[in-house]
Amino acid sequence: MNRRIQICADDYGFDAAVSQGILDCIDAGRVSATSCMTLSPTWPEWAPALRERAGAADFGLHLDVNEFANYAVGRSLNGWLTATYLRRVDATQARNWVARQLDGFEAALQCAPDYLDGHQHVHQLPVLRSAVCAELTQRYGSACALRSTRSRVWRGGKAAIIAGLGAAALRRTARPAGLRMNLDFAGVYDFAPAARFSERVASWLRSLPDGGLLMTHPGRAGGTETRPDAIRQARTQELAFWLSAEAGELLAREGVQLGRCEDWPVA
Repeated sequence: MNRRIQICADDYGFDAAVSQGILDCIDAGRVSATSCMTLSPTWPEWAPALRERAGAADFGLHLDVNEFANYAVGRSLNGWLTATYLRRVDATQARNWVARQLDGFEAALQCAPDYLDGHQHVHQLPVLRSAVCAELTQRYGSACALRSTRSRVWRGGKAAIIAGLGAAALRRTARPAGLRMNLDFAGVYDFAPAARFSERVASWLRSLPDGGLLMTHPGRAGGTETRPDAIRQARTQELAFWLSAEAGELLAREGVQLGRCEDWPVA
């Protein structure tokens, strides 16, 4: 029985190498979504390529508070975890951050996002998740979906920690608004090159149900014109896999069709 699974490439707009690598995967029919960093200085340059591919994949907002945002200066991911859990982030300000990034998405792509997720999953943190759900509902009603980081089976300690930082609370916040969310989530690992990425993907795909989501981070090799990229080696390994015949054979063997967020049920 075929399963529809969204394969989503994160970090579109991070830099030229990442953006072109993701376009390679869309054009090859190996990913069905990409999450966009609208605060990156290269976003205006790379957004038109997505407009040219309208309908080929879902395009979502990759909410960013800790990479290209001017309010990220001096605050690490751990700093954001502390600030949000201690409610030291102003709710009105957080709502404005979400609104500004949605404005940037709409202006560049001339459409609303199909879904929203977060860079390093910040969209599920306290204060931010409330701001996200409120702004999405006001703008789009229930039309924009949300990424869930909840894994329905054990996929390692890192995946469990990420989900534990807000997956359940985000679902509770999204449910009254009628927002759709993916049923399962995979793709978390330490980005170490030791294990073959293809083996990881095979394991994830075998365990994902219809309506699940597989996160990936493909990108080309080379320098970056924006910020240091700590996972460049992993990106190139992922890209090589998705463009290989092995990837197509694996998807066919596992009965996986490229899914979209329209397949997801209400939270």
